[in-house]
Parts: sequence; C-alpha cells; structure tokens
Amino acid sequence: MPQKYYHARLMSAQTVIDSLEFARAAQELRGRLPVTNLVRLQDCLVDADGSVDFVVKGGRDAERRPILALEISGLLHLQCQRCLGPLDYPLQLSNTLLLVRRGEDLGADADDPEAADCIEADLALDVAFLIEDEILLSLPFAPRHADGSCQSVLSAMRREGSAPAAFAKLAALKKGSGQ
Repeated sequence: MPQKYYHARLMSAQTVIDSLEFARAAQELRGRLPVTNLVRLQDCLVDADGSVDFVVKGGRDAERRPILALEISGLLHLQCQRCLGPLDYPLQLSNTLLLVRRGEDLGADADDPEAADCIEADLALDVAFLIEDEILLSLPFAPRHADGSCQSVLSAMRREGSAPAAFAKLAALKKGSGQ
C-alpha cells in the first residue's frame, strides 16, 4: 500500500488528522511551526523567535496496534534559572505514541515504565497541539547553563565592583546598630 505524504509549511491554520486512519494508512506529515503559534509554550521562553520542525508518521507497532511516531527539532530560547539570562536549548525529540480508544483497557502496559506513551485516538487530532504537548513534556524543570559557563548576576556585580560595596554597606549598618 503506498504511503501518503503531507507537507505543511509554516502552519498558520489548524491542521487536524483522524489519528486512527492516519496510523492505519501509514501516512506522514512534515512541517514547521513558528514558535509564536505555540501559545502554551510562551511562559517557558525568553522570546518567541524561531520555529520547530516536525514529522508525524502513522503506523503499527510490533503487536499491530496503531501508533504515531513523532520527531521534533528546533532551537528554543529558555531562561537560565541561575543567571536569568537567555539559554539556547536545542530541541531534538523522538517519541512513539500508542493510540488507544476511549475506555480501552491497557492491561499490563499501564504500569510498565518502558511501555509506549498512550494518547486517546481522535477523529480530529490537532497536530500543533500534539507537538506543543510533546515539547512541554520534554523541557527541563529548571534550565541552567552548564557549570562555569553561566554569566550570573553576582559575577557581573563583582566585575563592576558593586557587590563588595553592597556588603560593606550592610556591615556598616550592622556595626552602627551594635550587633
């Protein structure tokens, strides 16, 4: 059976798929989403520059169950929790999602941490929403620059000479109050 390929350039309109039919027909969707379209992601970012590329492939797993295979890549600008400066975060995700029908019993897979992630099959699955979910789930809780490469606020103050002065003023206040 020939595969159907869809290509979505910078997606401005909502793209939806029938997830079970997409998986059954082994279809593929490629595209690029501007970061500005990922509204729920905005609170995690320093700016909304750039875009993310994605590939969604339908298919079946080894047990012949319907799946969606996702690949997402791009560059996001997070905020370093150490220095509060911008942090380039290269995004490279691959995940396989098992499609389950509403109320379907997952059996032993429900408790298996190695089992594929599951999502409910949908006649109108919003691809951009799915991509955004995967990105949000992959982000670090507290992003930080690598040790030694962070330009912290305190380091900048020390270079300018204002940090010691601030502590010297505090020490003078403490002496003056008799502590």
